[in-house]
Amino acid sequence: MATKNVEYYSPRATKLIQPLKLDRVLVPLLDHMLTTSISLPMEMIQAGLTYRKLTNRHQSIQSILCADTLEPVRSTAGITLTPDQTFADSGTASLVIVPGLWRNPLPVAKKSASFIEWLKYQHQQGATFCVIGTGVAFMAEAGLLDHQPAATHWYFLDRLKQEYPSVDFKPHHLITHSDRIFCAGSVNSGADLMVHLIGLGMGEKVAHKVEQQFSHEIRRPLEQILYTSEHASVHRDETIIELQEWLQLNYQEDVTVQRLMDISGLTQRTLNRRFREATGMTPVSYIQKLRMTLASELLRTTDLSIREVGAQAGYTDPIHFSRLFQKHFQLTPTDFRKSVRGKLFYMNH
Repeated sequence: MATKNVEYYSPRATKLIQPLKLDRVLVPLLDHMLTTSISLPMEMIQAGLTYRKLTNRHQSIQSILCADTLEPVRSTAGITLTPDQTFADSGTASLVIVPGLWRNPLPVAKKSASFIEWLKYQHQQGATFCVIGTGVAFMAEAGLLDHQPAATHWYFLDRLKQEYPSVDFKPHHLITHSDRIFCAGSVNSGADLMVHLIGLGMGEKVAHKVEQQFSHEIRRPLEQILYTSEHASVHRDETIIELQEWLQLNYQEDVTVQRLMDISGLTQRTLNRRFREATGMTPVSYIQKLRMTLASELLRTTDLSIREVGAQAGYTDPIHFSRLFQKHFQLTPTDFRKSVRGKLFYMNH
């Protein structure tokens, strides 16, 4: 899918899902799967755990390979993987990573009855799903995507739309979200999605570190490539929605809490409480996140000086801007630009 055809999603809310209790990851093994569709997410999770340890915040996550039997499973690349457990004995997951297949997934989906039932069971037990590429066929076969949005690989889109007309396929979005089901159209989009899920399960600082390690030079903010079934907001507070819409247009200005109070008609205490309940963050943190996203894009795509980038993002003091940027991305603006420009140069020439 060409990037230029992607419809950008401009969020009114950034709390796209409740924090994820990332303690038990189940990874089903399927014949003809793309090895990278499971190995890359698993390696990113392991990297996150490493960064957690480096900050003395230990976290235990079980990553378990499972299949219908304990017989080795051969991937499209000819790599043989041995399951740790059968579906019957695997227990419940906090996160299920559903792999994509290289070829047409429909024949495999139609003959995977035990796997389909396992997916239904995991969903009933409250698991979150990270579905890569054509792995969406299994979720559709299980009926878990009926009347829900889904992204998938463009090559098989028409066949899947014909086979599963009740699924709301989104051909112009690389990632979709509905309740606890996230779908990524490709392995690369899956990497973007995993950064987000790691942020939910291990914290944003760890997610930024993982992002820098795996896909920092090509990744765009999830909000730009996501379609969520909640559309613009996951809450019903119309006053806060209106404030978020106003901030989307004015966050580069000198926005004070008093100005937000005047616009909303709320007291400071009520404003902070309702904004946090709706978005998961304070108004100040929300504005800062919008500004940091803009600053990172300017550093990626322009030759503006650090002072000019800060000014464009709404910071008149370049030292203050640099400190906030480093706190947010764990890199100075200069180092961030170097890290993304080095490989972008080779990609574009």
